[in-house]
Amino acid sequence: MPTALKSLHVLALGLWVGGAAFFNFVTAPTIFESFKQVVEAGPSDRTAFQPLGRPGADAKDKAALANALAGSAVGPVFPRYFLWQLVCGAVALTTAAAWWRLGGVHRWRVVVIGGAVVCVSAGWPLSDAITRLRVQRFDPDRAVAEAADAAFKAWHLWSLGLSTVTVLLAGAGLAMAAKLPADERPVGGSGPF
Repeated sequence: MPTALKSLHVLALGLWVGGAAFFNFVTAPTIFESFKQVVEAGPSDRTAFQPLGRPGADAKDKAALANALAGSAVGPVFPRYFLWQLVCGAVALTTAAAWWRLGGVHRWRVVVIGGAVVCVSAGWPLSDAITRLRVQRFDPDRAVAEAADAAFKAWHLWSLGLSTVTVLLAGAGLAMAAKLPADERPVGGSGPF
């Protein structure tokens, strides 16, 4: 059982850190850059040769359109993304809690992973609020759009920071896996591992 517990712990942390880091630092930036290129290029095979935006749009309008399109592409991913993180975090935290009694790094592991789970738990509702603001940024009422845009920018920055802290904490938890507890079996014990 101890080896299975350690394996589950490392697997959960690896999936969590890998998925979150890949989404935050590779996937999302690539999607935003891709939509920027699509909007700048105008009708092409990537737009089914349909024009995007209004004719004669300036650079600011094109940037807004690119961000809106990219946001609409990544937005639907967030509920599954946060659920993935919470499941991985719950498994990692539960397995780490089994070693709390051992003290030292094992207690720090629980604190670090617990902090990452708290960040995910705070980030999910924040993401939902940002999604609502993203839509309101394009409200036909200029006052509503401007207020939503200001709030969106501030909360989106907080969200990015929280996401970065989550990846760093979960990554630290993964690094701590180098110091997992020793098996309690005697050398030469039975078992597949």
